[in-house]
Amino acid sequence: MQKIYQRLLLAAAASAGCLWLSAVAYAQTGVQPCFRLPATVVCAPATVTPTDCSGAPPNLVVYDYGDGQLRLDKSFTFTRPGKYLIRQGLNTLGSGGNISQPIELTVIEPRNPTFRVSTCSNRSVSVEITDTVFPDYEIEWGDGATTNAKGGDTKQHSYSAEGSFNITVKGITGQNITCGSASQRVNVVTQIPAPTLSAVTVLPDGRARVNYTLPAGFNYRLRQVNSSDNSVKTFNLAAGSTSFTSPDITSAFDRYTYAIEAVNPCTPNTPVNYFNLLGTHTVRVTPLRELNRINWSAPLHVGFTSYTLFRNGVKIGEWTGQNTLQFEDRDITCGTQYCYRLEARYYNGAALSVSQEVCITTSRDSDPKRFTETLATVANEQVLITWRQPERTRIASVLLRKIAPGQPTQQITLNQTSPPYIDNNVFTAGDAYCYQLSYVDNCGNQAPWTELFCTTVLNGKISGDSVLFNWQELLGYGTVNYIIEQLDENDRTVNIFRPTSRTSMFLPVSNFSDQVLRFRLIALVNTRGGVVALYTNIVRLRINAILTYPTAFSPNSDGLNDTFGVTARFIDKFHLQIFNRWGELIYYSENPDERWDGTYKGVTVPTGTYALVIQAEDKTGRKIEQKAMLLITK
Repeated sequence: MQKIYQRLLLAAAASAGCLWLSAVAYAQTGVQPCFRLPATVVCAPATVTPTDCSGAPPNLVVYDYGDGQLRLDKSFTFTRPGKYLIRQGLNTLGSGGNISQPIELTVIEPRNPTFRVSTCSNRSVSVEITDTVFPDYEIEWGDGATTNAKGGDTKQHSYSAEGSFNITVKGITGQNITCGSASQRVNVVTQIPAPTLSAVTVLPDGRARVNYTLPAGFNYRLRQVNSSDNSVKTFNLAAGSTSFTSPDITSAFDRYTYAIEAVNPCTPNTPVNYFNLLGTHTVRVTPLRELNRINWSAPLHVGFTSYTLFRNGVKIGEWTGQNTLQFEDRDITCGTQYCYRLEARYYNGAALSVSQEVCITTSRDSDPKRFTETLATVANEQVLITWRQPERTRIASVLLRKIAPGQPTQQITLNQTSPPYIDNNVFTAGDAYCYQLSYVDNCGNQAPWTELFCTTVLNGKISGDSVLFNWQELLGYGTVNYIIEQLDENDRTVNIFRPTSRTSMFLPVSNFSDQVLRFRLIALVNTRGGVVALYTNIVRLRINAILTYPTAFSPNSDGLNDTFGVTARFIDKFHLQIFNRWGELIYYSENPDERWDGTYKGVTVPTGTYALVIQAEDKTGRKIEQKAMLLITK
């Protein structure tokens, strides 16, 4: 390298021309290269002028500005950031020239320095220089004061009053040149504002998540106290964060109380305490016969407002007494999983502590209660069966016993677990049926059989001038009131009759204007939901058509039996014919209300015996034919 620089020096001397003699004369002095830089760190673009201390004539002094070129230029402008080795050369000719040891020059790209501002109490702030690029930094505090610093330094400053100030940090290179600056506005306070601790939630894995709100521009940390041994841990909270999850597991033995402390960066070992405490709660669930017993832990601190207990996400209880630490949940089904969670509110509801959700499967030791309000009613010639199942019971299957006349008792498992059930294998017009119900719950336990409950059959007939009814009294329903209901062909109620007997009733035929009558029995049964009507079969009765007439009359205008006529009831079609002894038709009528005056072609017929023929059809379509002899007298 030295020989290369000597050749460069000879080349530089050759280009000097007219200075040759003076150079020869100077070559005998034996001086050495010597120079200084005004600064070893500069900010691009930077013009650097070395200071020569060799004592050689300026025209023999050359410089390499880091690019391997020797120049007579006494200044050089650096435009690109980087590190450069600066050398000085002396053209002494006789010895080929001398080259100095290099001096490193660092050229920095202009940039903004980085720093962190923390607000302290008592109107103080702390600035940490997190940048190490520049050799020197200057802090302007915004109130006219400045402080010099190095990279990595932390400096503090106190203000005379609260307010908003703009803090500027400058990066300084050699010759006190500013190579970059950055600013941040800070609010100076006497007292650091308090954070808000809003919730503590124990997560499924047992860790506690703490929710909070932190005022911007200040430093806070979470304080955790273990209730079992009062050990303390602290965790720094990130600025702008809203939650933190502790690494420690909450249990019945390790419960934690949390508080948020404001950290005073100016006196970091003396935090500002805030006593809005919030602790964890634990829940224990014990499955017992037909109930789950839930116990929870008492508050760890003051400020309690209320407890709320949730099951499967639905609220099942709320209490304001902090000594209420147990609840028995009886609204359960055996063999079923339930999950319980406690929420404890504090400070008039401003803060919430949520326990870990605890899930259990209820006991299979059950005592199933029998069905109630079992009912059987006839509908569309089938038996419709209903029942009321016990509350909070889960049914796996329903069992039915059926007792029919002349048949062995049947027991079947229904393919349904809720009412109604329709039994269509019945003959409701002739037979009464009795039933019993039971069920097997989800725990595999069978409930007791119900008492028998039955249908009944309404029997009816027309006897002489009366309509007669009878039935067997219903079993299994307690006190029953009966009604006989008359229906039209569309099953609409025409009339109702209230029997005075519990098993029979008769009604005069004359009460009815219709030839065809339809009746059913209604049993009124009292249930918890009110009066229920149970129906029987429908009885259909027909009153015979009536045709009445005299066997003789006297058309003599004396006002007594002067005309002949037929009294008809329930007749739809009517034909009356009267013949004389020679078979001649002398009278014909299709109107039963019409009367014959005993004349034929305007002349009263002779006394004697005449043949009478009636052909009719009643309202049910039944044909009627009657023949008789009619005597006409004077």
